Amino acid sequence: MRKLKVSVVGALFVATVSLCAETKSSFTDRAYASVIKLAEQGNPNALFALGEMNYMGMGVHKDYKKALYYFKEAAERGHVKAQFNLGHMYFEGEGVEKDYKKALKWFQKSADNGDTKSMVHLGDIYFSGAAYKDSVSDYAKALYWYTKASLAGYPQADFKLGQMFYEGRGVKMDLEKAREHFLKAAEHGHAGAQFFLGQMYLTGKGVRKDMKKAKRWMQEAYMNGNQDAKKVLDTYGWEAVIRKETLPGYKESHSG
Repeated sequence: MRKLKVSVVGALFVATVSLCAETKSSFTDRAYASVIKLAEQGNPNALFALGEMNYMGMGVHKDYKKALYYFKEAAERGHVKAQFNLGHMYFEGEGVEKDYKKALKWFQKSADNGDTKSMVHLGDIYFSGAAYKDSVSDYAKALYWYTKASLAGYPQADFKLGQMFYEGRGVKMDLEKAREHFLKAAEHGHAGAQFFLGQMYLTGKGVRKDMKKAKRWMQEAYMNGNQDAKKVLDTYGWEAVIRKETLPGYKESHSG
């Protein structure tokens, strides 16, 4: 099995080189055929690779139906990322009609295998009520999956938990817990969490009002792509770029 995995990696490396420097025909001959051969042996990594190629149109025409087929073959052989991708395709209706029940099934399998993105997607489905015909939210299950992903160190999960406690959605409003989860995600570069944290310090909601911290987190949020943070920076006349030397701990870590 290890040799097969290395072979898949090698084939994909050839694929990348081919895309950058050779013709599409050369890519198809040298890489796609190599992966096909491994896939015919039932190798889940090769099947997943074919799914990715067809999904992204890498060396072949983009084809969601073929991608769905290969992801399913890999997923049924226990490939965790393929299980996630399959859930995503059923949820979004890519190459197939939307089917939240099947999306839930594959996200569940992937989450049970430790995939944190799938855990958060499960949380989102239960939070929105998409898992049920009457679209009623199941906050308890959402909280369960967000918490599990948070404990596994996934920042998006902490952002979601922060929102739940900040808004009191499915849980009792707890601004201290909201701040803790936003901070955990923010320290890992999550722009949304950085923005919410900045808002809390800006307004004094749940924390002592602190314009210095508000400015710092708004700057971080903007630098990580949050455009709402830019509006706040402009409103208060704050520069958009962080000066590294103003960050906590900078002087200590750069001294001597």
